[in-house]
Amino acid sequence: MASVKFTSSKSWFITLTIWGTVALLAVLLIQELRSGMSFPRKLGLLVFCLLTSGLLLWTWFGTHYLISGETLQYRCGPLHGTIPIRQIREVKQNQYLWAGLRPALGLHGLVINYNRWDTIYLSPAQKEAFLNALQQVNPQIVVE
Repeated sequence: MASVKFTSSKSWFITLTIWGTVALLAVLLIQELRSGMSFPRKLGLLVFCLLTSGLLLWTWFGTHYLISGETLQYRCGPLHGTIPIRQIREVKQNQYLWAGLRPALGLHGLVINYNRWDTIYLSPAQKEAFLNALQQVNPQIVVE
């Protein structure tokens, strides 16, 4: 099976949070750079705003899932990992994971149980195609 990449769905809440924060930081930075603040403080504020905005935008543009061979790879900004598809036991649709690993930008995604006790929340934009790709590798996956 060839590698298949799935992007994350993006909820309006996450969209508003990420882009609103980036815009707010840009406005704050512009206002404070015009003020009479000392140069070291301006530099510190610039570094903080750029790093924070960079992390948020990396998360926005860099959240995806890759099914390659017998592995599921996920990436959400700096957060990334690999799950052996043969270890996936069950997938619950339209669920929300309140605690745990959530490399996702959507609110109605998939809760994947794998290994014995591990759980992860993913939100691929194309859920049916994603589930079909998983089940091609491991037909024993129970989808609820």
